[in-house]
Amino acid sequence: MTVSDILKIAGTVAAVQAICDLLARRWIFSSEIYDHQIRALRRANGLFDKAAASSTVATNKDKAAKKLAKAEEERAACAADVARRHASPQIFTSIIFLLLWKILGVEYAGKVVAVLPFQPFGLLQRLTLRGLEISEELLDLPKTAVADAAGRMVVHVEVLTQACSFAFIYVLCSASVKFIVHQLMGQKPPSGAGGGFGDMLGDARVQRSIRSLGFDVEELKKNM
Repeated sequence: MTVSDILKIAGTVAAVQAICDLLARRWIFSSEIYDHQIRALRRANGLFDKAAASSTVATNKDKAAKKLAKAEEERAACAADVARRHASPQIFTSIIFLLLWKILGVEYAGKVVAVLPFQPFGLLQRLTLRGLEISEELLDLPKTAVADAAGRMVVHVEVLTQACSFAFIYVLCSASVKFIVHQLMGQKPPSGAGGGFGDMLGDARVQRSIRSLGFDVEELKKNM
């Protein structure tokens, strides 16, 4: 194990996430289309709030209910447009990190990146030992790191299940470093459009498309 390996993985994850967020800000969230969608959503939210307030004191309840339903439909459509705009960079980033997983997997293939201070349970071992082929010779090494014939540092592992491949470190970095960088540098969705796929399901156009495929929209909403 070397600290440099772990820092390199963490730094790479942070840098890639930062670059993805910066590109998204430049090409998506700074565009006129996105600004127009944000203004439309704010206007739709205002009209909905106004219709909701009017419906409580209206004498013609049917007319007020229809007006409120129309305002809700328009608001849902605007929220879905904004949510789709935020979903596209997330999909792109997911693809980039999948490629990064493959690249790092090749670079750290068969290499012990860290030694865990505990023995993980069986299911977790499938991740911590992913890509490792630990020999008995490695298990018999001194307790300090030594250099092999090629001059590379080899880490002693007293128990086989303490060995940790890059995969486990990568997953930990994705759940921590990647998340923190995105929170700091990512574009947060506006109020009323932060529900992701849930907001998309609120769009009548999306609902019609889903129903045409034979899915139950209400059931999908319940499972969100």
